[in-house]
Amino acid sequence: MPRKPALLPDLNRMGCGGCGGRAFTVFTADATVRIVLQCQGCYSTSYIEPEPSSLRIKWGEGDGCLSIG
Repeated sequence: MPRKPALLPDLNRMGCGGCGGRAFTVFTADATVRIVLQCQGCYSTSYIEPEPSSLRIKWGEGDGCLSIG
């Protein structure tokens, strides 16, 4: 099946820094403080922790972290 063009063409697609996977499950953690992404390929996790005027992605469990790919 052919892939559709991206709806937001000026953005960079992200993937797992460990296995290169592009499918993630998204969880909420710590109420509204943190979002957890888990790679469906290698089950590595990344944490999104909003801060005023900043966004950090921190290493979680496993070998990979969400990265620009």
